[in-house]
Amino acid sequence: MIRRAALLAVLLLAAAPHAGARAALSCPTPTPPAVAVSVEAGAPAIDNTLTQPALQQVAGTMPHGDLALGYYRANLEVRWRTFTAWRSAGTEACHWIERVAIEIALVDRKIYIIRERRPGSCPYDSVLGHERKHQAVDDAVVAEYRPLLVRAAERAVAGLPPPTPDSIDRGDAVEARLTGTVETALQSIVKAMLAVRAARQAAVDTPAEYRRIGAACG
Repeated sequence: MIRRAALLAVLLLAAAPHAGARAALSCPTPTPPAVAVSVEAGAPAIDNTLTQPALQQVAGTMPHGDLALGYYRANLEVRWRTFTAWRSAGTEACHWIERVAIEIALVDRKIYIIRERRPGSCPYDSVLGHERKHQAVDDAVVAEYRPLLVRAAERAVAGLPPPTPDSIDRGDAVEARLTGTVETALQSIVKAMLAVRAARQAAVDTPAEYRRIGAACG
């Protein structure tokens, strides 16, 4: 009777899971990431202090002649950061994208008008009106591409395969793959954005527009 009890105990121990064993890691189904875009595009400052030769130095070669009376300047910058989340158990981890933060900025935004053209005068206003057209182009491009950047990030994340357990030691590589997917998608939109901006800004500076400015105060 004692021998049968001992044998039964051995069988029960063999059938039970090992005390140190862990349940397999289960990756969650991620919700669509939050994609937020902030825009920094304040009104440009106006500099009316430079002589025509000094402004020419700032403006460089003009598209229709080398006599700069005014000049609009702004650097368009787009930055982003992709935030990931993860869950781990034992030697495995799951990684997914939680949110994407995008920043659009028009940096060092300024309108120059040569100091020979004084505020309140027709010659001043005619040049300012032209430079405001360049300002309006940038405002329109930012407004147009803001939702396109959001959709590009959302589509990039939606196209990723569901998270699966991977070695915890490969965490950096997995996160680089995830963030790289978003970066590739956003870089494509930014490249198109800059090309469209350049074409539209160039379209403002036509010979007809310069003739209009020259005749405005005749």
